[in-house]
Amino acid sequence: MANRFQQFLLASAFLGATLAHADGADGSVDIKPIVVVEPDSEQREAYEAQIDTEFFEIGAYVGILSIEDFTSSEVFGLKTSFHATEDFFLQANLGRAEAGISYAEEQAGDGVRFLAGDDRKYTYYNLLVGYNIFPGETFVTQSLAFNSAFYIVAGAGNTEFAGDKHFTLTYGSGYRIILKDWLTVNIDFRDHTFKSELSADKKRNHNLEFTTGITAFF
Repeated sequence: MANRFQQFLLASAFLGATLAHADGADGSVDIKPIVVVEPDSEQREAYEAQIDTEFFEIGAYVGILSIEDFTSSEVFGLKTSFHATEDFFLQANLGRAEAGISYAEEQAGDGVRFLAGDDRKYTYYNLLVGYNIFPGETFVTQSLAFNSAFYIVAGAGNTEFAGDKHFTLTYGSGYRIILKDWLTVNIDFRDHTFKSELSADKKRNHNLEFTTGITAFF
């Protein structure tokens, strides 16, 4: 019983000394604020290149053109654009390809060609209206990103093929990556459609085109 009483006195004395040390001069308890240390976080460094005051864009592209009823061919072209607003732009294109062998020529065999010389050349030009619908960023690595935009285009023009000229409707989409304030990379998909009389029945052809190119702003 005496031992328990001594333990109680020692505990009370220790508690009293602790409270006395914590009390300030005015008798109040001095409570120090809790400091929260946050871990260092590495911020992503994005390359924020964007089109500033330049409105005109010019460049070249190369890709594949699938001419209906013919095998796919390489296509080369030039493009120029005028950015009227942040979202809308006008674009003019001039492209050229040479038609491969048609399915009818393959079936005929013996080197038969229904089109010869310049008639196999496929040349088009058009004027399109474009709209940026999904501006955003393209991540190259975890710490490097470039401004970019997904856009759609539509318009009309003319196609010279098989010795004839065809009024052509063109529509499609594209993806633009801004590498510098004056330099971009573009990936485009187009459908050039016109009425053709090459086959027995007059029909509307759909000529699909997939290209990539580089353009510069000035």
